[in-house]
Formats: sequence, structure tokens, C-alpha cells
Amino acid sequence: MPDPDTQLVRQAEGRIPDDPDVRDCWGLIRRGLEVGWLDRAEIGELIEHLRERRDFGVEELLFAHSGDRLRICFLDDTATCSPGAMMEELTALLALGSDGRT
Repeated sequence: MPDPDTQLVRQAEGRIPDDPDVRDCWGLIRRGLEVGWLDRAEIGELIEHLRERRDFGVEELLFAHSGDRLRICFLDDTATCSPGAMMEELTALLALGSDGRT
């Protein structure tokens, strides 16, 4: 199993999305970060896939478009949210500096 980026995990833990649907999905993003399935490069690739409405998967973490919603599955847990809102959160997470601030 890959080593998680502890700084990125802390930054994700410090974010609380405004959108309640994105908050539900954000928990799955955090779990993906905690187990090392997502890192900065993977998140950058994920954003590109979301922008182009393509599905994306890494290990047991799946991002799939379903109509106008994004379905995120981490093992057996699933949540849905707006793909645009998730892209905004992921972009903001990557924009955080090394000290955890934008």
C-alpha cells in the first residue's frame, strides 16, 4: 500500500465543504488520501477527468458520472455530489500552500 501524503491528509481534514452533498463525498476523498490511494498527482489527474466528464478509478476508489451527479465509491461506501462542486473543492485543496493556507 502506498504511503499517504500526511500534509495533504491534514489539509483535507481541515476543509469542510459548504455543500452538504460534497461534505458526504469529502469523507470518501479523505479516506482515499489516508490509505495513500490519492496524492497530489492523482488529484490533478482526477480533476482533469472530472472536467472532461470521464470516470476515474484508483485501487478501490471510483469516481463515476451518473447523469448530472458524480458517484464516489470507496470500497462499499458510496456518496454522490455535483462534479463541479467536487472539482472546486479538489482544486482548492491542491492550491493550499505547504503551511496549509491559500
